[in-house]
Amino acid sequence: MAPPVAIVTAAGRGIGAACARELAGRGYALVLMSPSGASVTLAEELGGLGINGSVTEPADLERLVSATLERHGRIDAVINNTGRHGQFATASGAYDDDTVTGPRLGYDPDYAPNLMAITDDAWHDAFDMLVLSAIRMARLVAPVMVEQGHGALVNISDMTAPQPRLVYPVAVLRRALDGFAKLFADRYGRHGVRMNNLLPGLVDNYEETTDSMLGAIPMARAGALGEIAATAAFLLSDNAGYITGQSIVADGALNRAIR
Repeated sequence: MAPPVAIVTAAGRGIGAACARELAGRGYALVLMSPSGASVTLAEELGGLGINGSVTEPADLERLVSATLERHGRIDAVINNTGRHGQFATASGAYDDDTVTGPRLGYDPDYAPNLMAITDDAWHDAFDMLVLSAIRMARLVAPVMVEQGHGALVNISDMTAPQPRLVYPVAVLRRALDGFAKLFADRYGRHGVRMNNLLPGLVDNYEETTDSMLGAIPMARAGALGEIAATAAFLLSDNAGYITGQSIVADGALNRAIR
């Protein structure tokens, strides 16, 4: 029997690379994409296909899906990963000090960045990366999965979707993925095609992690990349076959809101 086929975007490092390694260990044939050559190198290591491209470029997404179908003739799983989002607000000049501290992971009354200085271009660029990339991918792969009679997508979102934070301002856009996953589940559940969002908190590849930040997390540690990857793989698997349209938070109980 042919192995299941998975696409992973932003797979050159971090969560994307960890997901690729996890899926390879579970027997998936992989097609990876990232803007750098790192996904090509990782794909060679894992016996898959690597492509240079960006999730913000529709033509690159089309090329990724076409290459997957040309090589394998099917797409069983997709992990829509985008990488970090902090550059948009910082580049707009609104956040001269965007340092993450323990208090800022909740509410810091002394932290008063110029939220209104985030430019229209910064908001649009963030929406293109964080939301439209997942919608565009779904538009490409949903017909393939419907024809197969099965398929699953996981959008790597962020813990800030249900609980916004000033230090991660444009990440509020990720909340739109919650609604989109619900709509997708309503439309495609009858075809055996599922979509869920995974919302990681602080992960151990974040270089600036401090004791102050860890002290704000009830579990008193950052999440391991392998834990996030294993959760994503579970959501793609048949063991999660009755889970769709959901947003699963993996943040060590950092968020205080009850969804």
